[in-house]
Amino acid sequence: MSDFDYMRKICMIGAGGSGKTAIVNRFLTQKFSEQYIVTIGSQFAVKTVSVQNSHGDTIRVKLLVWDLAGQARFDFIRTSYYKGSKGALLVFDVTRKSTWKELPRWLEEIDSSLGLRVPMVLLANKVDLVDERIITKEMILQFIEENNLNGYLETSALSGQNIDEAFRILARSILS
Repeated sequence: MSDFDYMRKICMIGAGGSGKTAIVNRFLTQKFSEQYIVTIGSQFAVKTVSVQNSHGDTIRVKLLVWDLAGQARFDFIRTSYYKGSKGALLVFDVTRKSTWKELPRWLEEIDSSLGLRVPMVLLANKVDLVDERIITKEMILQFIEENNLNGYLETSALSGQNIDEAFRILARSILS
């Protein structure tokens, strides 16, 4: 018997510097590193999460997490990494308007690469930087409604706020 019931590929997408790699590292290790390292192309990680299905049964989902480089210079290579993805975490930095403004481009890129809309959860990252926040919850809720996303969470890779929950919500959305 395997240690999981399902295996699903997901992608971390969003602008460079939005915190995708920090989120993945926090998810895997429960630790945070202050050091910023640009993702070159992509990074790959695996972790199993447990979620409840609609019948209340516990299901183990092995997530194959592809952390995709957000910088424009990697646009040409990113589309090949979307193949086979069943969901995505769309990440932006609540303190940087440029990462917010790029969200529609990320939706268009993944939708056109896959030919369909996969379950997607929006992550408003770096919420620990309360005094620097410029993207409001109202803006976020409007964006979710307009783009038919599977919800959103306020996250902080620094504190760990909602990091594990983000992956569980996406796993549940993929299975339903």
